[in-house]
Amino acid sequence: MRSLHRTADQVSQAGVHPALGVRGYTLIEVVVVLSILAIFLRTAMPMWNANTMNILTARRLVLANLRLARGNAITKSLHYQVSFPADQGHVTLSGMLQNPAGSSTWAVDSTKVRTNALPLNTQIATSSVTVEFNTRGMVANATAVTVISLTDAFGNTKSLQVWPSGQMNEI
Repeated sequence: MRSLHRTADQVSQAGVHPALGVRGYTLIEVVVVLSILAIFLRTAMPMWNANTMNILTARRLVLANLRLARGNAITKSLHYQVSFPADQGHVTLSGMLQNPAGSSTWAVDSTKVRTNALPLNTQIATSSVTVEFNTRGMVANATAVTVISLTDAFGNTKSLQVWPSGQMNEI
């Protein structure tokens, strides 16, 4: 009759730890698997470039300000403008007041001005641009598409289009 008890040598040869009675992986096996996974992740993930993220963030910030100005112009029945001073790292969103005596001109309301800084090393490449939205959400005094270009210190360029109808596109 066979003995039900094994010796320590028989247990270790079977791959079971003698004291715990469970199987496990060796440190070398774990390191090899992790290194293979690291190689797969490195090749599968796209290059993460913080500089590219800054220019994309700047474009999204400009687009958000344009959309906010258009939305405010429609819902508040006031003109709103977004100005982009050339070679400066900020965007200015301004509410406007109609000049008195029924004139059709609008002036910036100094109590409704908000300035947003662009991400580090990004700036507006286009010469000074101002986009003014009327109470219907259309660009005031525009007959052609306005292109707003952003650049960064690393040579990346991204652009936006603002159509006279008030639509905005990333290009």
